[in-house]
Amino acid sequence: MDVLEDMLRLAAITGDQDGANSVGYEWFGHKPATSALARIGFRLEPGGVHLSKTMMLAELATLLHATPTSDDDVQAQVLGANILGKRTGTARRLALARLNTLYGIQTPNPIATVLGKLWQQRADGRPLLALLCALAREPLLRDSANAVLPAAAGTSVRWPDIAAKLERKHPGRYSPKMMKSLAQNCASTWTQSGHLTGKVNKRRTAVLATPETAAYAALLGALAGFGGPALLASPWMRTLDRSEAELLNLLRSAEGAGLLRLRAGGGVIEINVRRPMAETLGVPEIGDG
Repeated sequence: MDVLEDMLRLAAITGDQDGANSVGYEWFGHKPATSALARIGFRLEPGGVHLSKTMMLAELATLLHATPTSDDDVQAQVLGANILGKRTGTARRLALARLNTLYGIQTPNPIATVLGKLWQQRADGRPLLALLCALAREPLLRDSANAVLPAAAGTSVRWPDIAAKLERKHPGRYSPKMMKSLAQNCASTWTQSGHLTGKVNKRRTAVLATPETAAYAALLGALAGFGGPALLASPWMRTLDRSEAELLNLLRSAEGAGLLRLRAGGGVIEINVRRPMAETLGVPEIGDG
């Protein structure tokens, strides 16, 4: 039986009505060790960019295309050269701060460093790479996944659907006006990634996944505490919108690029991604532990 089917069956047995357990897109395989995850680049604290903006895919792409070589270069490109095309100095500073919060543009972390290295390999996987990094960095965006990832292709997913899930997760925390803005920003991010289409009447679509995005999702899942079949069925991998067999094919392609090692057969699934990716991409921090 497919791993996801096993987990769905378990959810039904335990009576989980809103998908709040392991199949409900809970993002960590065990109780998060906040300090360790923060050093790698995860963010667990409330708040974040999506209270006022989206994942800023266009801005990220523009900045990474400029390939600045240092933190000073990043600041010079955004504030001095104004490569993001912002009208005021305040808007430039806000854009830089938000990109730093989302992607570690000025204060790099291992997760962001891997993103930058994978970004250069092929263009078609970039929206999903950006989403995966944003998910690691934005708890509220992770919470919004409950309204998006389970939806069948063609299903309407509008901002009130996302707002309802967020309100259930954070009852009374945000005013109706702020909740609407948050839900709309999350909906826009899921549209930028390819999970939704449409400006107002958004509908669920299957995202474009590549071997690099599969490897990145596997890395984030492994860093978040998943392993073996649980990693394959984790929300990080489910973000790719692929069956178990399709995920394995993507991972095998990533293995050919040296990004991971995979053993799948005879009822055994082993995905070793941290050390191979650390060695291939030159990011030793992700191989520790």
